[in-house]
Amino acid sequence: MKITATHLNYYHVCHRKLWLFANGITMEHTSDLVSEGKLIGTESYPQRAERWTEVEIDGSKIDFFDPKNGVVHEIKKSDAKELAHITQVQYYLYLLRRNGIEANYGTIEYPKLRQTERVELSDEDIAELERKIVKVQQITSEEFCPPTLPKSKCRNCSYFDFCHTVEE
Repeated sequence: MKITATHLNYYHVCHRKLWLFANGITMEHTSDLVSEGKLIGTESYPQRAERWTEVEIDGSKIDFFDPKNGVVHEIKKSDAKELAHITQVQYYLYLLRRNGIEANYGTIEYPKLRQTERVELSDEDIAELERKIVKVQQITSEEFCPPTLPKSKCRNCSYFDFCHTVEE
């Protein structure tokens, strides 16, 4: 299985979500929150479409890439900064470099917070990323789906109904 940045993001969020996604059970298309995130990305920075474009590399989609300066831009609708976001951007940098493309650093932009976070990729980060890739492969190749998290952690997840609806 080809690992994408989404797999690494889900690794930090929920192992069940990761396993379901990796095994072809996707719920993002039914989520208003996912649609809202895409809208925020396009509406918050409309001028970017003229200069930078979405890039797909090895199955991972980068929101915007500035090839002149080697900068990855990721937009998050979240009102909280998360390790999952940093790992996702580091993986984009890793993929670009592995494919011979200059990728100097990344920025995560949080329009709701009106903040940006710079993301670097050091040799130590690469080693940690490669450990996470192995863990993702282990989780996604397990025969059975991991257990659910407590409902309180899942309320905004596109898999919420799938995981927490119990038939009578």
